[in-house]
Amino acid sequence: MFAIALTACQPAPEDAAELRLPISINEVMASLINHSADPIWVAAWKNPQTDTDWRELEHLARQLQVGGALLSIPGSGPVDAMWTSRGPWREYSQQLSETAGRAVNAARSHDVELITRSGDEIVDICESCHMEFKPDLPTMNIYGELSEHR
Repeated sequence: MFAIALTACQPAPEDAAELRLPISINEVMASLINHSADPIWVAAWKNPQTDTDWRELEHLARQLQVGGALLSIPGSGPVDAMWTSRGPWREYSQQLSETAGRAVNAARSHDVELITRSGDEIVDICESCHMEFKPDLPTMNIYGELSEHR
């Protein structure tokens, strides 16, 4: 019964093509992705100390998980529709969301090694996507920053 109700709430396929974010994908990256990813990246060398620290990491990882999904929806930017129509872009978006889901689980289990691994994967995904789609706008050389702290 619940599945039927849920299906009834989903947009028709022709409506889904018109779905647009009210802001650009670049704005999603700057305001949501970067904000959520940074603390996960630094958790490896700034070990969370309290339950509150871990809950905050879990919350940010969940935001990043949703943010990855949002990146697959075109926004108001001039190249958003082009980016989201490409298979590699959709793959990066999905990988980011899935990896952030693993970061949620790592934070829930208070596992520094797993949160570190998730952070490393997030860096790889972001760097790879930027190299392919935004080569003139690097992700602030995060590899160099990470190596300085490890």
